[in-house]
Amino acid sequence: MRKPIIKAVIRTDKADKKTGECPICIQIRIDGDKKRISIGEKIHPSHWDTDAGRAIGKGYGNLNKMIDKRKSDLEEFCADTIIAGYQLSFSDIDKFLNGTKNSSFYDIFDSVMEIKKPKICDDTKYKYDTLRSRLKAFQPRISASNIDVAFITRFDNYLKNLNIGDGGIYNHHKCLKCIINEANRYKKAKIEQPYGKDMFTIKTPKHKTVFLDEEEVIKFRGFKSDSILSNTVRDMFLLSCYSGLRYSDLFSLKVSDIDFNKGIISKKMLKTKHNIDIPMNSQIKTLLLKYMVSQKSNTKIFREVSNQVGNSILKEIAKECKINKNITFHVGRHTFASYLVNNCNI
Repeated sequence: MRKPIIKAVIRTDKADKKTGECPICIQIRIDGDKKRISIGEKIHPSHWDTDAGRAIGKGYGNLNKMIDKRKSDLEEFCADTIIAGYQLSFSDIDKFLNGTKNSSFYDIFDSVMEIKKPKICDDTKYKYDTLRSRLKAFQPRISASNIDVAFITRFDNYLKNLNIGDGGIYNHHKCLKCIINEANRYKKAKIEQPYGKDMFTIKTPKHKTVFLDEEEVIKFRGFKSDSILSNTVRDMFLLSCYSGLRYSDLFSLKVSDIDFNKGIISKKMLKTKHNIDIPMNSQIKTLLLKYMVSQKSNTKIFREVSNQVGNSILKEIAKECKINKNITFHVGRHTFASYLVNNCNI
């Protein structure tokens, strides 16, 4: 893209019939196309230097300063946009004039997350981190002025091609909408919200509850692998089936959370911030003891594994066990709930 040509001009075609005064505009030419933006002032053609694009004669000092400032701001904006590698458009210029800074959206994203970080749990932070990495893969450079309905629609199509499921797509859009809202709220940028009625609508996924029956849980328990990581993921999933713990609480579970004397897991939930006590049956005790031998109280019981990697391993285990269900860590919670409903007096 060639450097845009920015110049002050007067609209002789819009001259006042009584006074002959013409509106003053800043004209921008981009690759042959042009746009004129009124500065809200008028002048008679006899007091206008067409070549210089300035008012001439006494008493026009402040007017010329205004023209110079408008031109300078636009020139700086256009130069910054081109240097950053963005495709400059008249739409970008309109948004800039309306107060949207052409900052990197990733800088805005990070700035908002710095404010949100103390208020959200690790599980929620993971969702925002995943969104950011997928935005980067979709479009490495995004300016604030790029965020519109067309951009969101293209990103939605990109997510669909990743086959991450309706739930994953829904979570990405929900997080992105929140980032845009928070950027405006904290005055990090002025971005027109592309989500909403008559804009891009976030489709709520249809939830299909998946859980394992007792025979399938036994198949999972009988699975063995040469991979320590696969065996760990299996045990984390089984603990979720036995206790109802979320992935985030499985991963953050420490030796100090386990009280064998009282027979309970006593833990503060990362998502809800509630303190809960979970009774341990013999299956839970046997499973945990394997990981707690000679471990210090502040040590995490399970090795680090991301939710995404863990869910991928769970699908491999399910395939090996001939279980034709879409297995994720959350299925463990559903399995626990299903067991309570079918076997306990509610």
